[in-house]
Amino acid sequence: MSENFNLRSVTGPILLHLLQDEVRFPRLFMWRCAATVERFKKRVDPRFPRELVDLAAMPLWVYIRLKERIGQKKAYETMRVAVLTGGIAQWNLAYATMTRERTFANLCEQELVVNQTGPTRWNTMEVIERTDRRFEVRVTRCLYHELTTSLGVPELTPIVCQIDNAGFNSYLPDEVLFHRSGPGHRIADGSMECRFIWERKA
Repeated sequence: MSENFNLRSVTGPILLHLLQDEVRFPRLFMWRCAATVERFKKRVDPRFPRELVDLAAMPLWVYIRLKERIGQKKAYETMRVAVLTGGIAQWNLAYATMTRERTFANLCEQELVVNQTGPTRWNTMEVIERTDRRFEVRVTRCLYHELTTSLGVPELTPIVCQIDNAGFNSYLPDEVLFHRSGPGHRIADGSMECRFIWERKA
């Protein structure tokens, strides 16, 4: 199911709604972005996996063009709403929330599966601890951050982090707490690694 999910079917209508008071012809703006995104992809360093570029290019290109039209602050908030909404839908499909029972063990197992086959498969991750009450992994390489940084928009990486925050903390909200052991523990913050910690509540 997640492999066939069209992220733009979620983010597209949201963007059109959000842009109606920001740009004169929202549909035309989005059409032009779609018509020129392949040229934008050619600007991307070829070291990045094609599948990652195909997934990220359109929102990156919309943000870059939108920033020129309405300024960085409004463009960022617009993309944050759209990407978070589409991202959390994609997250739920990737973590099989509709087809597998929501348990701490299944969450831990699915995190490993998603890291191998899902939308974070391009990152480098290592398991630090796994018990029946606590699970910790660390991401030592984030290709999303490398991609956004290479294109001059590193401020977009934290939106991807926010998808994790929302997804993990809504999976079993009364039973499992997801955190990063405080602020500053992400590659996007300048750290050497991203911390992911899940703990069962008492």
